[in-house]
Amino acid sequence: MIKIVTAATMRQIDRTVIDGIGVPGVALMENAGRAVVAEIEKRFDSLHKLRVNIFAGKGNNGGDGFVVARHLFNRWAEPTVFLACAREAVGGDARINLDAFERMGGRVKEFTEEKHIRNFKLKFMHTSVVVDALLGSGAVGAPHGFMNDVLDVMNGQGKFRIAIDLPTGVEADSGAVPGNAFRAHVTVTFGAPKPALYTYPGAALAGEIVVADISIPRAVLDEAQAFAWLAEEKDIRAMLPRRPADGHKGTFGHALLACGAPGFAGTGLVAGVAALRMGAGLATVALPRSLSSALLSAGPELMTLPLPETPEGGMGGDAATPFLAKSATVDALLVGPGIGVTAETARFVERVVRESPLPLVLDADALTVMGAADWLAGRTAPTVVTPHPGEMGRLVGLSTEAVQTDRVGTAKGYAAAIGAVVVLKGARTVVAAPDGMVWINPTGNDALATGGTGDALAGMIVSLLAQGATPTNAAVAAVWLHGRAADQWRDGGKAPRAMLATDLLGILPEVL
Repeated sequence: MIKIVTAATMRQIDRTVIDGIGVPGVALMENAGRAVVAEIEKRFDSLHKLRVNIFAGKGNNGGDGFVVARHLFNRWAEPTVFLACAREAVGGDARINLDAFERMGGRVKEFTEEKHIRNFKLKFMHTSVVVDALLGSGAVGAPHGFMNDVLDVMNGQGKFRIAIDLPTGVEADSGAVPGNAFRAHVTVTFGAPKPALYTYPGAALAGEIVVADISIPRAVLDEAQAFAWLAEEKDIRAMLPRRPADGHKGTFGHALLACGAPGFAGTGLVAGVAALRMGAGLATVALPRSLSSALLSAGPELMTLPLPETPEGGMGGDAATPFLAKSATVDALLVGPGIGVTAETARFVERVVRESPLPLVLDADALTVMGAADWLAGRTAPTVVTPHPGEMGRLVGLSTEAVQTDRVGTAKGYAAAIGAVVVLKGARTVVAAPDGMVWINPTGNDALATGGTGDALAGMIVSLLAQGATPTNAAVAAVWLHGRAADQWRDGGKAPRAMLATDLLGILPEVL
């Protein structure tokens, strides 16, 4: 797994390495620049006469850019440094590398006035690569004045744009983009990635993310405080419950899913099939009695539990009694997809939450009817809640916009408050455990923005709980695999906009 750290933590890491370990800052800068050059080399057959424009500021980010220029010059490329400040403003390790590049014969152009845009317009037209070495991860707030014009120039040229550490204009910790910003195809970050690279809207400007090793000692990174974690494929493999060769359907768990109401009968089908695809030995869908026959014809592998219903065909409040009775024979519960938000539904959900001793996933309508109520107080069994941003806002009393502004903080705080794992869905889904550990999911794309994919995710999570996974492992693994299935659909040449939730279920066996 990959540790994500804040900009302040990364600065502390750098100080520890330089002052405590004794690795010179200029050595770290050298390694950073070489890592950027290596990424450029991967994308071009030859660097010979490759025209590269490096836009650099006065700080260490600019210093990394000067190293890039040196090494490209040595490889027969044609780098030009456009210095967005006076030469005299550049100091420290950055100045060492600026002077070295110029003494080698490299071209440095001050780029600080409107006239410079006109003067270099022709050169910009013939550029292949643009390197953003302007501000780095320490900048906060919107770029202003001439810097806005510089960013427009950078975004308007080159076949390939690469950012050093973080695209200029993106705030490192929040991912906010308060104004103009560099639009990178690739961002090379060092030691550990910053939150903005995996937090929207900043993540949309980062492109492919490369975390480069610049010789920061592993012990220093290990001791640094994590903002969050990224799961890798090997982590997911370790989180999945083992399947003994002599196992049978009883070995691999029985999931009971309360899903569906008139108009939403398909939720039980999607969630139930997802539970089976994810490896549960058995899945029973509990739903209003009048809907059970339709489910059986569509999903013959599923079992059903017909429940008492209201005159309108929804789940009745007294449905909790047979549901809880059935739960004595299963291993994990899912409550919520498509069950409705009536007073009867609320009675059903409250009883299940308060009375069931089984691992439980609460999703969709179950979260809406629970709202800010304290139904989870005193519950000791493993619990996972899976809100989208609007549902999260209702649970904690915030607007959707406020939730989206601090997705990690909101999920982390609510997980601690209720003692449950929180899966805050959306682009870069956040999984927060009550012990304070937070994961940001790196997989997935807009193919998931269609009805039913949330039901599939809930079914995948309850399946892993039924198979014996911990709540955190069940949530992290299911979210990662769910996103990977959408990525596989896209990467196979299929339009993300065309994917259905049932398509995702068809891809899941290949992903697994």
